[in-house]
Amino acid sequence: MFRQAVKYVCAVAAFFIITGIASPRPAAAQGVDFAAGYSFLHDNELSENFTRGFFASLGVNVTPWVALVGELSTNRKDYDAIVDDVKLNVDFYGAGVRFHGSSGAARPWAQVLVGAARGLIRFRGESESGSELAWQPGAGVDAYFSRSVGVRFGVNGRFIQAEDVTAKEVQVIVGLVFGGNR
Repeated sequence: MFRQAVKYVCAVAAFFIITGIASPRPAAAQGVDFAAGYSFLHDNELSENFTRGFFASLGVNVTPWVALVGELSTNRKDYDAIVDDVKLNVDFYGAGVRFHGSSGAARPWAQVLVGAARGLIRFRGESESGSELAWQPGAGVDAYFSRSVGVRFGVNGRFIQAEDVTAKEVQVIVGLVFGGNR
């Protein structure tokens, strides 16, 4: 199923390139933005909060209000067990499209990303991991305090397609954003 999703995303990207929607433009006109910062994650299936997290995002404008986006995030949680520590990691790697507007120093956005979520558990020197198809809709705002530096606030819902169940997570991000060609 994951391979089918990758093929689908590649086909859509090729369509955009062929039709000229994503045609290359000079770097100054592209409006490239980079954001990085803190990520908080709540996993509904585990009823657990992952308070140690990081996210990074890169967006390239293809029109004044649409950007192609790549994002990764990682969240971790440690449990102190009686015998040994248990460590849980949840990573997300995705790409998609972000729609954004502009209102002075604030730039609201909404996005949909498709990619993979990877879970990892470590206990007593052993580890088990697995990756599943995931999609992540989200919304937020970039609040600029100078021409090219601002603060990103966002909330994402994450839906992980496992064999017979869809796991649901909520992510809150806060970080710095650079660029964006305001």
